[in-house]
Amino acid sequence: MWSFPPGATGTGLTGYWMLSRFDASTRQSIVEMVRLSDTSVMHVWRPDPDAILKNASRTTRVANIENWTKGIFRYFAPVLTDDGGLILKDSASPLFKVDACARPVWMQDATMFHHSTESDGAGGFWIPTHIEPSQIPLVAPDFVDDGLGHVTADGKILANISVAEMLMRHGLQHLVFRPFDAARDTLHLNDIEPVLSDGPFWKAGDLFLSLRHVSMILLYRPSTDQIVWMKQGPWMAQHDVDILDDHRIAVFDNRAYYRGEAGWVDGASDVAVYDFATDAVTHPLQTAMSRENLQVLFEGVHAPLPGGAHVVEDQASGIVLLLAADGNKLGQFVNLQDDGKVYQIGWGRFVNQAEGDLVLGKLNGDSCDE
Repeated sequence: MWSFPPGATGTGLTGYWMLSRFDASTRQSIVEMVRLSDTSVMHVWRPDPDAILKNASRTTRVANIENWTKGIFRYFAPVLTDDGGLILKDSASPLFKVDACARPVWMQDATMFHHSTESDGAGGFWIPTHIEPSQIPLVAPDFVDDGLGHVTADGKILANISVAEMLMRHGLQHLVFRPFDAARDTLHLNDIEPVLSDGPFWKAGDLFLSLRHVSMILLYRPSTDQIVWMKQGPWMAQHDVDILDDHRIAVFDNRAYYRGEAGWVDGASDVAVYDFATDAVTHPLQTAMSRENLQVLFEGVHAPLPGGAHVVEDQASGIVLLLAADGNKLGQFVNLQDDGKVYQIGWGRFVNQAEGDLVLGKLNGDSCDE
């Protein structure tokens, strides 16, 4: 359910939001292409993971295979392709593509994919993976060996780089293995943000990595196996790194931490902006996030929009916020269903106006009738 501030007839925004959400009426997750100017739903995809993943490999120790079903599967960061299809996955599942009518096109199950999917600027994608079995000596069979997966547009794997092995090569094994800590998921890679153009602080082909469980953002250069930069905090258990310009990044700062067995959020979650030129962190949305009492213990997405506006998602609470550059609320979605319950959403993605219009022009001529 979308809503606007009193007196508002729209948001004034351009482009589209790929809204991934659970639909209680059909008991499955769907993806909607939402026009941000008025929040109209322009197209809906209803993939059937039961059928799509019927023959997928099930040798994984890390993924929960029981989640690969129609009633549970969530679509993380759906990618809209030029032909109106989607590239999809759950938090730990095979990667697959469906067409404009949500029919299967291809599937890649040689590794399990999770969290973000981001363009490499050359037709392919960087996606976090789980490397199984891990090649690191003396680890438990269920040790989570996060990988930097590089795949083509049709799902072929170009590279799968172990983050733990990369850190160990650079003398950072203390981030991977901690004294007397039996945790299996020590790093928890949750975002790979590729650099698409050179700047004063990075080069095209570099990768920003978000390592939640050590509260670290790291800039890695795969071409030379070089850690260019890393920063631990002030963000805590962060997600979703975005490149804002040639010297700033934005980080969805969950502000989450643990005391004993319980997880907490310190005040409200935030969006932290780090400036490489000044080595300073600012918080442009702190007032807005506190006003909305957005406490995102797990997950969380932020997307900068043209003109300085923002989209912020809280997956567990089923909330999407549209915020102006000054933090004023332009609109809000809550995944409230007819049964009176609020259901989770997946991870959304922004599509600019020109790209969205081009795809919609193709979709309008297609019929998905059985």
